[in-house]
Amino acid sequence: MHKKILVVDDYESICESLAMLFREEGYLVDNTTDSAQGARLIKKNRYDACIFDYKMKGLTGIELLKMVKNKNPRCPVFIMSGVLNIDLLSTDKSVVSLAAGLIGKPFDVEQLLKNVAVSMHTLV
Repeated sequence: MHKKILVVDDYESICESLAMLFREEGYLVDNTTDSAQGARLIKKNRYDACIFDYKMKGLTGIELLKMVKNKNPRCPVFIMSGVLNIDLLSTDKSVVSLAAGLIGKPFDVEQLLKNVAVSMHTLV
């Protein structure tokens, strides 16, 4: 059975690129640029991993992270953000303890793929 990933980023180009990247790796991917739609997808589906932008219109990536963890505490969630925000996020212990990783933009595609794959593999 294929692993299922949710990608939510309000930048369409990033959202679509990540979805395409993970699909090429064999994952099933739901993606949206609308954080409210992301919340609806979280309520409706069960994911093996999630990648959320930190700062979006509407809900933040942290709010989506908490929604996922309330439904499925073992689901690895990665938070992406601009480099300046990553420094601030990394000092927030509540975020660091819940997130599987913090990803600075721009990000290394190979490293991201590896981190997501490893985080899902540890759940088996």
